[in-house]
Amino acid sequence: MKKKTIVIIGGGIMQIPAIRIAKEMGLRVAVIDGNPNSPGMKLADLPMAVSTRDLDGSVRAARSLRNDGGLDAVITVGTDASVTVAAVANAIGLPGIPLEVAEAATDKSLMRKAFKEKGVPCPDFREVRGVEGSFRAASEVGFPAVIKPCDNMGARGVAKVESMGEVERAYQRALANSPTGKVLFEEFMEGPELSIDSLVYDGEVHFTGIADRIIKRPPYFVEMGHTLPSEMSRKAQDEACSVMEMGIKALGINLGAAKGDIKITPQGAKIVELAARLSGGFMSAYTFPLATGVNLIRGAIEIALGSRPSDLTPKFNRVSAERAIIPPPGRVASIAGTEEARGLKGVAEVFILTKVGDTLEEVTSNLGKAGNVITAADTREEAIGVAEEAMELIRIETTKSLQV
Repeated sequence: MKKKTIVIIGGGIMQIPAIRIAKEMGLRVAVIDGNPNSPGMKLADLPMAVSTRDLDGSVRAARSLRNDGGLDAVITVGTDASVTVAAVANAIGLPGIPLEVAEAATDKSLMRKAFKEKGVPCPDFREVRGVEGSFRAASEVGFPAVIKPCDNMGARGVAKVESMGEVERAYQRALANSPTGKVLFEEFMEGPELSIDSLVYDGEVHFTGIADRIIKRPPYFVEMGHTLPSEMSRKAQDEACSVMEMGIKALGINLGAAKGDIKITPQGAKIVELAARLSGGFMSAYTFPLATGVNLIRGAIEIALGSRPSDLTPKFNRVSAERAIIPPPGRVASIAGTEEARGLKGVAEVFILTKVGDTLEEVTSNLGKAGNVITAADTREEAIGVAEEAMELIRIETTKSLQV
């Protein structure tokens, strides 16, 4: 019997689990990534060196696959390539969401406008162009506020502002991180934040993982890790899921996956962002299956193939924690303790994303982290405790680079 073929958009570390799971499912796996040396490209049956942002190039690559053995599904995990996925699916006639839906789930301004129109709880906002526009937005929205690019991910270019004196610098930084030059000025929302994964099939939303996010390093928004499942009240989690489902329907996501960042504010749950894909940050691929025994990515691939997802019922109830390793900025002089950390009971994975000789910049977004630790245990205290112990064992020494 001829193998079915899936194309996975993105060949980075977040897509590797999807590539491996697709292969375990007996699929022929093509990977589209602009970096021919990315780890996922090395695992692919059919590596295709095309930028994940190149819609036309990705569609041409997909058509070549369809004409040479067939193409049955397209998907991404953990990266903002939803528009590329939709473009391929629409062009080839594969299961997926319309292009305009993917665009609204990627462009934060379009997203906010759809939420406002449908009455979905979210922060007050203004799309701004130019510093003067930011000042006008500040006078209308007030402080504290958040300035962010409309069309980037990983908290790139995002900053909290407390006064008019901080607006111009934050605007220029957001603008520099916006491919289209679109910037959003919005109300800052107080309260803890949840990260929620879901699968959507035939218009029905299946909520899966709900994790507590740890956001630090103000005025920036850097995710230092998460713990799954959430320890928030059932009422708060139910409200967050209800608001997220409203957002999913407002955007028109009726097939595939949706990932939400939801704030539990004093006024109730509000959507920070909503993406038409499964989560990155090691959640859908690592902490969720470690905590529940459910292969969420397999379910997403089944939907991409046009089938109902497999059983999503948890097989067990454990706790999994992910924590980011962020040494001081500078040149990496040494890395030690990694194997000792890996040997700790409860440590599931240790990812070291740097090497001796690299220069680490100050981390102001979710990029540039030196590594991550993932643990799993029977209790929350054990999972967090062993993560902290592993972090203490891993020593990444940096020295300030000499100016030449």
